Amino acid sequence: MLVLALAATVLLVLAASDAFTNAVEWLGAKLDLTRSAAGAIVAAIGSSLPESIVAIVALLVLRDARSQAIGIGAVVGAPFMLGTVVFCLIGAIALCRPQPARGALHAPLGPTLFGMALFFGSFALALGASFVPSRSAHAIAAVILCSMYVVYLVYHLRAEQQESEPSPPRLRLAPRAPDPHMALVIAQLLIALGVTVLASRWFVLAIGKVAASLGLAPLIVSLFLSPIATELPEASNVMLWMRRREDGLAVANVLGAMMFQTSIACSLGLLATPWRLAPSALAAGVAALLAVGLVIVWTLVRRRLGPVPFVIAGAGYVGYVVAVIWLLH
Repeated sequence: MLVLALAATVLLVLAASDAFTNAVEWLGAKLDLTRSAAGAIVAAIGSSLPESIVAIVALLVLRDARSQAIGIGAVVGAPFMLGTVVFCLIGAIALCRPQPARGALHAPLGPTLFGMALFFGSFALALGASFVPSRSAHAIAAVILCSMYVVYLVYHLRAEQQESEPSPPRLRLAPRAPDPHMALVIAQLLIALGVTVLASRWFVLAIGKVAASLGLAPLIVSLFLSPIATELPEASNVMLWMRRREDGLAVANVLGAMMFQTSIACSLGLLATPWRLAPSALAAGVAALLAVGLVIVWTLVRRRLGPVPFVIAGAGYVGYVVAVIWLLH
């Protein structure tokens, strides 16, 4: 019954993500947003809600030691999962395409490099703040992180190239309307978000029961298991957009979610907890930085986006899992 429940929640998240990406494309078209802006802002914030809710409930509502460990694990685990597993998914899909599109990533080079570089600096600052016990230093770091997210938003909103798709696929709520009303677009967006949040929470609760029966530490459970469910929206969005050759939307969605998690969620952790990260959390953060740093350096050297460094980024997750399993035994 547990396996069936997990499968049902995964299917529910995938269906909701399909409706969500469809609504995002229509919203971007109606607001004349660039594809990178639609993915980096609207889609990223929306698909980041599940893990954000996990962190808010754990850090601000429950506030006990176990809940704070789970909240910190969710905060650090989200960028870790996105920068390794979801990056790897992007590269793998690009490599598996039929010729002649195989091996190419059709995403804007400038915004992608800017997003990765800003994330690298933001996440490095958040991890570094854990070595400083001063509460005032944590508050300053939180202000800097939020300011960096504002810079990220302004960069995408001021992008000059208008790449919005004039005629996205028909809106799921109005399949017969060639130009649906904005109210229907927003309604579909909100419904899809609500279903995604509920389904992701059900998934986390089910996985948590399994983890508790195995006797795993709360932080390890949160680092590994919470992001598996809460990052399903990003992963499913990536698969949908990459399948339709909307690489710019896929990459912008992932980078936008990474920036949102690093800036907003880490700021919450800095202000609501002592923010003394355990070695396992620091190791996950360093693995994410190494993965993203590899993609940045590879792209700067080659002067183009390619799928190979994205695939290699997945090695950070595999290496971390192997190390944790080895230490547990």
